[in-house]
Amino acid sequence: MAGDSDLVVNVDLLVKSESRLKSIHKELKNLSHRKDSMHPYWGSGEISDAMGEFVDNWDDHRSALLKNLESVGGLVKSTIDAFTGADKQLADELRKARKKK
Repeated sequence: MAGDSDLVVNVDLLVKSESRLKSIHKELKNLSHRKDSMHPYWGSGEISDAMGEFVDNWDDHRSALLKNLESVGGLVKSTIDAFTGADKQLADELRKARKKK
């Protein structure tokens, strides 16, 4: 019967994707704690100033990435919920139809 489907959803892949998105989000979020610990390794003068500017710029872009990861993660979660819910509903309807026969 599955061969007759027009739509095939790999829920396991979606679940793994959601988990990986959460891991990436966590890592990016925790990077802000590491910038202070790296400061002594930057040297002094122009290099330190350039690295400080880079980190500040990266913080802005990292914030945007975090928001995007949250958004995509929410969409993946909604997709998982929708398809597992639809699958359960279809399975329940099939069981009811079989009992009526």
